[in-house]
Amino acid sequence: MTGEPPLAFILGPLAVYLVGSVPFAYILPKVLSGLDIRQHGSGNVGATNVGRVMGWRYGVAVFLLDVLKGLVPVYLASKYFALGPGHPLVILCGAGAILGHVFPIYLRFKGGKAAATSVGVFLVLAPKAILGALLVWCVIVAVTRYVSLGTMLGSMALCILFVYFHPDPFGEGRYLMGVSAAMPPLIIFRHKENIKRLFAGTEPKLGQ
Repeated sequence: MTGEPPLAFILGPLAVYLVGSVPFAYILPKVLSGLDIRQHGSGNVGATNVGRVMGWRYGVAVFLLDVLKGLVPVYLASKYFALGPGHPLVILCGAGAILGHVFPIYLRFKGGKAAATSVGVFLVLAPKAILGALLVWCVIVAVTRYVSLGTMLGSMALCILFVYFHPDPFGEGRYLMGVSAAMPPLIIFRHKENIKRLFAGTEPKLGQ
């Protein structure tokens, strides 16, 4: 199906997984304030928790770093192998970055909730769809002030928008379609505690 050496399908995604595993939400608070973010706030190793505990400028910094650890290695993989974003090897590298963020080897596989690094990955793989999903996120958060709700609905919008924007989502784009379809279940599963708090009315709103 492809002309790439079989080893590339192992080493490429593995290398990107190791990059995706870098826990900026843990490193930044530890270096700057000596805090173990896992012991504060919600305990999640993610940008939102860092923002609530340390202030939103730190949360934004972590978010951007998490985006870059998805965007940069997947972009470089695409360029190094001279492949398009729909190629299975590039898609596997994208999946590796996301799985690294969620299950980082450096933190005993207990990481973030997949959102920020997924943004970086899909900025390479499906830029129109992810930009539309980010717009949905902005509207939901602006109306409800729930970051978690915006993230979950944004992941659903990503899958729908991918089908809308891709010329052949179930043919040529079927592999990338599979990854985009896997995002909502993964993100919703990672937000299961947020869902409980949303139903209980105890989920913190943006700014709280």
